[in-house]
Amino acid sequence: MKQKLLVIALAILLSASLSVPAFAGSILRDAFQDAALSIDGWGSQASSSGLLQTDVPNGATVLKAYLYSADVWGSGIAGDVTLNGNFFSSASGTLLNKVSGNPVNVRMYDVTSIMKSAIEGTWGLQNHSISESGYTDGEVLVVAYKSASTLGGTAIIMDGGLAQGGDTTTLNFANPYTSGNFIMSLASSFSYGDGQYTNVDVKTSSDPTARRLTSAAGGNDDGGFVAANGALITVGGVGDDPANPADPYARGAAYDDELYNLALGNGSNADPFIAAGDTWLSLLTNNPSFDDNVFGLFITSSFKITDVNDDDIDDDNNQVPEPATMLLLGLGLMGLAGVRKKIKK
Repeated sequence: MKQKLLVIALAILLSASLSVPAFAGSILRDAFQDAALSIDGWGSQASSSGLLQTDVPNGATVLKAYLYSADVWGSGIAGDVTLNGNFFSSASGTLLNKVSGNPVNVRMYDVTSIMKSAIEGTWGLQNHSISESGYTDGEVLVVAYKSASTLGGTAIIMDGGLAQGGDTTTLNFANPYTSGNFIMSLASSFSYGDGQYTNVDVKTSSDPTARRLTSAAGGNDDGGFVAANGALITVGGVGDDPANPADPYARGAAYDDELYNLALGNGSNADPFIAAGDTWLSLLTNNPSFDDNVFGLFITSSFKITDVNDDDIDDDNNQVPEPATMLLLGLGLMGLAGVRKKIKK
């Protein structure tokens, strides 16, 4: 019995010390090699229905698809949603991790089968109907796909509440960087105007000093810039420009579309954020107004990324359990072996 209790205690300690999420409330939901992402968002204070778009190349295979729905600053669980005529109750969704000070409830739905049947065989730019009920700021659709054009790249889906005081996400590369795009998208709800914004800084192995990417992440772009609760949502995706904000210190809801390419520079410094020879990259985020809900970080690179904050990305289009999980499994097996020996005696 003592041995069994010791195993449990060690497992708890190792889990606490080794399982480190990228954001304080964020997890690596999925990661895929030789893949890319299609992303879009919608929100409206005036209407309970609208459209979400996907843009997937001909011949691509849909690997995974997630639909996110965010309530209005913790006013209640985001209501039921219907995607392409398929109804999802709020109770059937997965509630994302939250952090202290962020009351927003974001529900995630696995809609892979729906998107697979809708996209494959048609492909290209497509519209998908979305409707919602309840006090909801809007929805975000993320689709991971694989095609001939995505070979050699990596698609990463992370979700959960950003700690407004600041978080760091570090990605390691399979080989020193030579060339290729690094497209990053942020999803945010309950963000509006010049006073609510999220800062993003970038560090790399060649430049470990924090370089500002944007001071204006957030806003209500996908809510049509309507200044009203129920439309305060934005995500970088279909129809947005991956060019980085020209002035990284400018603010304003309309100044930044939450889509970035770190293989480019900006108006104040033309040098790309990622340079030849880099082996890792860190994203530093914080929300000075302490009232935005940054719940998604999505990445598509055209080169191979091997891990995100020590969460490995394998070559079989799924993620390997993080080190803490592997150690817990080992300890569990050891504990079972000890128990079996005791029974045999």
